[in-house]
Amino acid sequence: MDNVAGTSKMARLYIATGFLYFVVGTILLAFNISGLMPIARDPIFILLLYGFVTQLIFGVSYIFVPGVSRHSGTGYRTIIVEYALLNVGIIAFESVALTSQKSVPILFFGLVALLIAVMLHAANIWKTIIGKKKAAT
Repeated sequence: MDNVAGTSKMARLYIATGFLYFVVGTILLAFNISGLMPIARDPIFILLLYGFVTQLIFGVSYIFVPGVSRHSGTGYRTIIVEYALLNVGIIAFESVALTSQKSVPILFFGLVALLIAVMLHAANIWKTIIGKKKAAT
């Protein structure tokens, strides 16, 4: 798979995963508000903020930034690692929030995974922005 096709595939995966988190977060919020499932709101907002918003921003940026800069400076494998780390971080925070058990090692691991994912994304987008433009054909 070439870099452009791989990046496009990962962008769609980010967006699809984001909407999955959005649906699950909305269902949890509805259960919480209705009183059917009394859980804290933190897990819901983790899903809605990090799960939906961040995934959507990451996915859309991999569609628009290469189109505007006319260059794809990102590596497909790097995007896969970034996607995996972002989701590991979200799931780690979600598991701690849902169980209400403050597991410091899991929170630390999740935070490190999120930070690395965000830094990888920033580096990928930066490389795309400052990369060489494709020649017009």
